Amino acid sequence: MAQNPAAELEQDTKGTSEGVLNDLKAGAFHVAERAAATVNDTLDAGREHVGRIRDAGQGYAERVYETGHRKAEEAAFYAELGYEEARDWTRGHPAQALGLAAGIGLLVGLLVARR
Repeated sequence: MAQNPAAELEQDTKGTSEGVLNDLKAGAFHVAERAAATVNDTLDAGREHVGRIRDAGQGYAERVYETGHRKAEEAAFYAELGYEEARDWTRGHPAQALGLAAGIGLLVGLLVARR
């Protein structure tokens, strides 16, 4: 019993195409796995970088807050020192302080009246 050469060729082609199709499926699955692993690695690296940047930002914010607080305390100190000096001068020179206050009051009155 001799087989038909065309049927043999068709069966051979069918077997080869199924093998190629299976190879393509396996390759696609492998590529998808590698892509998923790469995406996960990239996501983890991104999260790590964002965490470091967030920590650095918090550190900068804390330093800025501390510097601002220190400067505010310094300004309060100098304001109190200036107040004490003005008070002491006013107590030492009451007539001059009264004349100065009257002059400033007159100047402000003239400026307001010009409107």
